[in-house]
Amino acid sequence: MKHLFHVTGMLCLMLFQRTEAQEYDLNQLLDLAMKNDFTVQTAQLDEAKVNAQISEVKAGMLPTLNVSGDYKRYFKIPGQVVPASAFGGPEGQFTTLAFGLPYNLSTTAQVTQALYNPSLKYALKAASLNRELTSLSTTKTKEDVAYNVTDAYYSLVTVSQQMAFLDSNLISLDRLYKVSDLLYQNKLGQRVDVDRILINKTSTQTQQATLRDNYNQLVNLLKYYAGIPQNDSLRIMISVRDVALPTYADWDKTRRTDVALLQKQKDLNELQDKNIRSGLIPTVNAYGVANMAFYAQGGENSTFQDVPGYWAGLQLNWNVFDGLARRAKRSQNMIDKQKLDVQLRQVSEVIQMEENNARNKFGVEQKNINAKKDQVALAEKVYKQIQLQFKEGTVSLTDVIQAENSLLDAQNNYLTSLVQLLKAELEWKKATGQLVQK
Repeated sequence: MKHLFHVTGMLCLMLFQRTEAQEYDLNQLLDLAMKNDFTVQTAQLDEAKVNAQISEVKAGMLPTLNVSGDYKRYFKIPGQVVPASAFGGPEGQFTTLAFGLPYNLSTTAQVTQALYNPSLKYALKAASLNRELTSLSTTKTKEDVAYNVTDAYYSLVTVSQQMAFLDSNLISLDRLYKVSDLLYQNKLGQRVDVDRILINKTSTQTQQATLRDNYNQLVNLLKYYAGIPQNDSLRIMISVRDVALPTYADWDKTRRTDVALLQKQKDLNELQDKNIRSGLIPTVNAYGVANMAFYAQGGENSTFQDVPGYWAGLQLNWNVFDGLARRAKRSQNMIDKQKLDVQLRQVSEVIQMEENNARNKFGVEQKNINAKKDQVALAEKVYKQIQLQFKEGTVSLTDVIQAENSLLDAQNNYLTSLVQLLKAELEWKKATGQLVQK
């Protein structure tokens, strides 16, 4: 069931920089921005980095191989103090003996495999959660870009329509200027009337130049978001079609990316707590070693001996007491969990407030826009009638200027209501998590 909130009719205006320029509408600009915006590209690179980090965590579950080598050249072989009686000497005396050869080379290869380590399991789960968090961050970035592109586009709607109004007003002022000048030349009018119209015309042209500059700036901003080179020309089709807001039951608050981000952070917080507690559990590694030692001596009694050695074993590591570090870490983790709960409640209230405000604003502006559109039509009709009466000499130039000001006010009021209506719909999409299709 839909509310009967509609923008009646369609505003369609095509503005050109060059006739050969590529044409884009809002949807095409959004598609380009989702691919080419620099912040989106950076977020996607962050996703690729997290995938690489997951591979790094998985590597911790595979065997590791370390090879080391050591070479020594003894200029004096270190000795050891031993009882002299061991070699036939008197009891109670000691002698120094040097064992070994001057040249020593050893090579060791060790393979280690983690058999039981809970931290590795939790690290892999945490890496997967980080991947989901990064993916959500990319979605949040895309939502921000979509909001910025649409906001700039809607500003372009306002500027474009203002330019169209001023173009129409300038045509009327040109005609009025010619009539006033003709009346003055024929002694039927005053010079001051001609000057006042000329002042109004100059003021309108100044406004038009300012709006044209604003238009170019907005186009350049859209180029930046869409990844279009600034030197390229483009043509933008500006159109506002019917929009409608669904009822309260038609959307789910969990669609909001910031809610999903906080929920994932809570999951990660819980996993971190489990990982901290797992520090009480011992870890077991298996290892195997292959060692080859070479001993050599030069000279008349030269020799070269190799001594191989191979062994395997199990290694137990158990951090029985860590000085209450785990307890302190868990306390910090619990505080982080409480903060996340508070943030979730806060975001929930903000979502409801933003959705209500946008919906109310949309309803008010939808009611106003048709009335203001009628006011513009009526002001245009009055302005044309006053112009005709001025030509006939039945009204003064003051009446013409007042009618012109009334028309400008009506046009500006219409534009204000139009852009507020569009912005209300944009804010509603933001509040309900519908800026980007998920």
